[in-house]
Amino acid sequence: MTIPPGSALADLLAQELGLLHSFVTLLRHEQALLVDGKADSLAGMVEEKTGLGEQLAARAAAREGELARRGYPAGRAGMDQWITSPDGATSRRRWQQLLELAAQARALNETSGKLIAVHLQHNQQALNTLLAAVDQAATYGPDGQQRAGAGGRSLGSA
Repeated sequence: MTIPPGSALADLLAQELGLLHSFVTLLRHEQALLVDGKADSLAGMVEEKTGLGEQLAARAAAREGELARRGYPAGRAGMDQWITSPDGATSRRRWQQLLELAAQARALNETSGKLIAVHLQHNQQALNTLLAAVDQAATYGPDGQQRAGAGGRSLGSA
C-alpha cells in the first residue's frame, strides 16, 4: 500500500488542529476563571498551557519542515499553495479552521492579558491602601501620648 503524497502533511495539519482546539478550550477556561475573580486557580493551568504551546510549536515546525521538503515556501504562503494543489485540496477546510482557531486563540490571550492587568491594578490599589493605613497607624511616644505615623522607615525600604 502506498501512502498518498499529501497524507503526511494532512496528518500533521490534523494533529495541529486537534491541539489548537485543546489550547483554545484551555484559554476559554482561563478567561472564565479571570472573569469570575478566581485568578488564584490559574497557577495550576500554567504547566498544561505551556505543554500545549510546546506541542503546537513542534507540530507547526514539523508542518513547515514537510512543506519545505516538498518545495513549498515557508509559512502561510506555502500552506496556501499546498491546499490548492491536488495533494492538499482535501485539507483546505482544516487549514481554514486552523487559521480561524489561531485568531480566536490570539484574541482570547489578549483579553486574558487585559483581565490580568486589571486584577494586578486592583491588587496594587489594595496594597497601597494597606500601606497607607500602616503609615497612619497610631503609635505612642516616650511620653505615653498617641502620635500619628510610625516615624520609622516604610515597609518597602531597607
